Amino acid sequence: MGWSSGSSTFSEIIKAVKPVVANKDDRKKIYRPILNAFEAQDWDTQDECVGEDEAYDELYRELYPCNYD
Repeated sequence: MGWSSGSSTFSEIIKAVKPVVANKDDRKKIYRPILNAFEAQDWDTQDECVGEDEAYDELYRELYPCNYD
C-alpha cells in the first residue's frame, strides 16, 4: 500500500469502529495496534486523521505530544 493512502485507510477504520464501539477508551485500545502496524510500514501522516474521533485524537496526543497544537 502506498502511504499516500494510509490516512484514508485509517479514516475508514475510524468510520467503521466509532459507531460500533461507544466507549472512547475501548476505541483507543483498538486503534493503538492498528496505528502501530501502519507505522511499522512507514506511515507518516497520522495527523491527517486528527479530528475524526476524540479517541484517536487522544491517542495521537499521547504518542506525539510535541506535534499537537
